[in-house]
Amino acid sequence: MQTNEQLHTWIEVPSHDIYFRPFVSKSPDSKGNVFIVGINPATPISKDAFSSVEDYIQILCNRERFIEQIKTIRLSQGKSPLSRTRVGLNQFVNDLEEKSIGKIDVIETNMNAYPTRRAKELRQVDPDLTRHGRQIFRELLVAYQPKAIIVHSKQALGELLALLETEKLNPSVTFNPKVRLVDWIAADPITFTYEDGTIGTIFCSKHFMYHGHVGHSFQPLKEQVLAVFEQ
Repeated sequence: MQTNEQLHTWIEVPSHDIYFRPFVSKSPDSKGNVFIVGINPATPISKDAFSSVEDYIQILCNRERFIEQIKTIRLSQGKSPLSRTRVGLNQFVNDLEEKSIGKIDVIETNMNAYPTRRAKELRQVDPDLTRHGRQIFRELLVAYQPKAIIVHSKQALGELLALLETEKLNPSVTFNPKVRLVDWIAADPITFTYEDGTIGTIFCSKHFMYHGHVGHSFQPLKEQVLAVFEQ
């Protein structure tokens, strides 16, 4: 877990009215040994929505409270309580953690911590803000060194592999943008090596909006991730 000072640095940029979202974890002492990685958060959260940055940090470190906050924001915007993506992601995370019998603690994160309603809107954001958002993920990866990373978009996979190459963590494949996401999913898991020699494994996934409440088609992915922790 990061220090409070570190979290403040990640989350709040002075004179900017939106909080960055570096991650969401089950609890403050989450092991964070599995990352689920997308492009960037989809729900911008204004500083005005919280009494203080400390209050926001407590929400990020309590998945149940975070989900309730998202429901409140969406309902205030006239939307359904949870998006299809959030429903599927919640079910996937809960199922994976329960099946692991305490071995897995998931951290939900993104290649860029700056939130926009659509990923393509990141291109219109101040470059200084998007650089900060990318740096947060890099520091989070180094801090937790997750044993498994689940990536749920081709763009996020490309950005992750580029980062691993920049950091000289030796990913087992080079990203090819011509390869379809469905083929990345069908291929063998990707491995890389942390500086201390620990091996990380990357699994590609289709979008969590297709998981639903049961997620039958996601069972093979869950079994692959669980297998990493049985070795």
